Amino acid sequence: MSFSERDLQSKLDEMSAEINQKADSNSDTKVTFPQVEVNPSPQVKNWIDSSKNIFNNLPKFGQVAVAVGGVWLGFSIVGAVLHVVSSILSLAVIGVVLYFGYRLFSSNSESN
Repeated sequence: MSFSERDLQSKLDEMSAEINQKADSNSDTKVTFPQVEVNPSPQVKNWIDSSKNIFNNLPKFGQVAVAVGGVWLGFSIVGAVLHVVSSILSLAVIGVVLYFGYRLFSSNSESN
């Protein structure tokens, strides 16, 4: 090996050791996510507290019924939003197809 090859090899070994050292030090650190604190207004807090009290005072069957109803309502809202989004996308695709069809037929009629 020539001097430049040995020099390059030693630098490569140093860089490899440095990368391995950084990788080892990064694996020891814990990942922490920022905590978000929500401070609702007093009116909203009172409404939430009264809703919790009403829910806790229900019998077990009533709590299950409210939970199932809440899940059903949530899925219904998500489904409605997805229907609206799919309708908008369908209208956009139809609009693009009609636009290109119009451009195609209008360019053909101009050339005739």
